[in-house]
Amino acid sequence: MTRFITVKEEKSALTARFQLLDKEAPRHAEMLWRIAQQGGDHGAIHAMWTGPEISCPVVGDSLPQGTVIDLPPENATSFPDMGEIATVFAPKGTWKGAPDADFFDIGIFYGPGGRMLMPMGWIMGSVCARVVPEDLAALREGCGAIRRNGSCRLTFEATSRN
Repeated sequence: MTRFITVKEEKSALTARFQLLDKEAPRHAEMLWRIAQQGGDHGAIHAMWTGPEISCPVVGDSLPQGTVIDLPPENATSFPDMGEIATVFAPKGTWKGAPDADFFDIGIFYGPGGRMLMPMGWIMGSVCARVVPEDLAALREGCGAIRRNGSCRLTFEATSRN
């Protein structure tokens, strides 16, 4: 079974499908899948440090209930490619100034030059999904609109096919 998530944002008209990379990053892909299955929307903003990225932190009580969180880096990089989702899991207390709870940051990279350089230094993200090629242009256009518009609310929908 091939699993996909669809990322949507109303104001920008963003709709883009991503294939989960279950073999390369099974734990991170599973967490993203569970977030998509539980529904709801999540606050997001254009990242300040990492280049062409929409950052969507899912924090504390918004994480899927009953999830055992054991998320070491998988398929890790500091330089995500255009069209990739790179996730970072940080337990409560990992970084000074971070949320006072566990968080799972979903980074949607929509252009070239993405980098995981943060104020605390270089970090690694787990590449766990890749946009389907026919949706790359829509991803770039929608994320560009989000950059111009400011903060937004993203929804994630889970779909699969055999």
